[in-house]
Amino acid sequence: MNISYNDERKDLPIEQLHKLFVSVGWSPDDGPFPEELKAGFMQSWRHSTLVISTWDDDKLVGAVRVLSDTIFRSIIYDLLVLPEYQGKGIGKELVCRCKEHFPSSEWLVGCDRKNSGFYKKLGFQDTLESGVFLVIPCKLF
Repeated sequence: MNISYNDERKDLPIEQLHKLFVSVGWSPDDGPFPEELKAGFMQSWRHSTLVISTWDDDKLVGAVRVLSDTIFRSIIYDLLVLPEYQGKGIGKELVCRCKEHFPSSEWLVGCDRKNSGFYKKLGFQDTLESGVFLVIPCKLF
């Protein structure tokens, strides 16, 4: 493995990025990625405050995107690592690199219960003690 990280590139190869989403079960594998969804899919990455990607040579194996005001609050979205690369510290490294970019920021992440332990190991706490995190679901999925 020749793992490297990139925090300058937001325009990731869409087919490889979509493969990441499929591999972790966040997108159905219904064959080719529909052209009408590609532009919207990439817009969320291009307009994020920070994108950090993980590469094994030229293969995209992990990525995370962050929305932030860069001072007070930052939110981690779409932390993805190919299953065959999970358990090797890549997800942890992606989160650590995010926090290094905006070190004074409060950090938020939305996750399901099965993944909450991963984030708790990295210093995240349940919000029920300090408030409630409410949501209006996306209409696209």
